Amino acid sequence: MVRILIEHGARPCLRTEHGWTPAHSAAESGRLAVLRLLHSFHAPIDKEDCCGDKPARIAEIYGHHDCVLFLKKAEIECQAYRKMAAQKGISVDDTDEEWAEQGKENEDKAIRKSNIQTEA
Repeated sequence: MVRILIEHGARPCLRTEHGWTPAHSAAESGRLAVLRLLHSFHAPIDKEDCCGDKPARIAEIYGHHDCVLFLKKAEIECQAYRKMAAQKGISVDDTDEEWAEQGKENEDKAIRKSNIQTEA
């Protein structure tokens, strides 16, 4: 099912409001086959959520040791692929632009709120 969705345009880089990618969800439920599939499509399996947790940490929390071992290796490969793609000018769809913008807006609001509180 995941393969069909991606082959028909689903973007595995999209995030939930808490920053979870499909890799976070697969890691939570111990879906090693889904993690392997996402990795084979160069999905971002090394992105942090709002709390700073990567899918490997989520898998660790839920005791999915096979997923943790895979994700530790896959994170290195994912980063190497992005670096190679950048050097060769290959576009990599690994960013949820809307989520990133929302995070920036929330950060700006927090800074403004902090400034107001320190001025008072």
